[in-house]
Amino acid sequence: MINKKKNMKKLLGILKNSPLKLTDQRKALIKIIFGDGDAHYTVDDVYKKAKKKKIKISLATVYNNLNTFKDLGILKVLTTSSDTIFYDTNITDHHHFYCKKTGKLIDVDSSEIVISKLPKIPSGRKLDSVNVILDLDWFLFRIILNIYILTLNPNL
Repeated sequence: MINKKKNMKKLLGILKNSPLKLTDQRKALIKIIFGDGDAHYTVDDVYKKAKKKKIKISLATVYNNLNTFKDLGILKVLTTSSDTIFYDTNITDHHHFYCKKTGKLIDVDSSEIVISKLPKIPSGRKLDSVNVILDLDWFLFRIILNIYILTLNPNL
């Protein structure tokens, strides 16, 4: 709980030090998005959570703020093979498993994927990052999810 509070304070500090106004809507969105630790959200996910908490906010405002948070470097944006756009609260280098059937993402530590060769970078460009999203079928996704849950909660 202390870590979450510390992280929330840090995020609100980033917003305060930006040219943006720290509105009640932005504060509420920060709490919704970062309140559960590392997570993946679509715009609709965040909008539904805001509505459930009775926050007066439009879908466009959620969309604009998520992109603003991305520009501030506190969110990452991912586009899956089904063209779903996710906002990721974990901004460290990592990769993902993606299940098309459930629309869920699972973080994969970057040390678990070895990339042995990359294509030649176009002239005048610099490699910024490598993001790998591994598409899974439903059966395999359930197995991996169960293993992941057991790893986090060995007493189950």
